[in-house]
Amino acid sequence: MNKYPIPCVLFAGGKSSRMGKNKALLPFSGYDSLTHYQYERLGQLFEKVYIATKQPELFEGFKADFIDESAYRDVYAPTAGFVASFKQLDADTLFVLSVDAPFVSQALIDELLEHANSGYDAVV
Repeated sequence: MNKYPIPCVLFAGGKSSRMGKNKALLPFSGYDSLTHYQYERLGQLFEKVYIATKQPELFEGFKADFIDESAYRDVYAPTAGFVASFKQLDADTLFVLSVDAPFVSQALIDELLEHANSGYDAVV
C-alpha cells in the first residue's frame, strides 16, 4: 500500500481536564502511551506523522517530529494546533486527528482523503 503523501498531525496538546491526567500519555493497546499507539498506526498510512503539543518535553525519549504549540500555551482548542501546524509545515493540506480518537478506522481515513481534492476548504 502506498502511504498518503500529505502530513498527518496528531493533536496532543489538550488539557485532559475531564480525565484528570494527560490522556496522550496513558498506556493503550500494549503501547506505552496512546500517543505512541497512534503514531505507529498512522505511520503505516502516512509518509510523515507529527505530534502537535504545547509540551514536547512530556514525550521525552519518543522519536517523533513535533509541532510546537507553546506560543499558544493558554489556548486549549484545536485552533492552536491548526495555526501552529500550518506555520511550521510547508503544506497546503493536512490530515489531523486527535490523539484520543484511536478507533477512527483506516476505511474512514481513506474516505475522508478521497474528498480532500474536491475543491473544499476542509473535509471533516
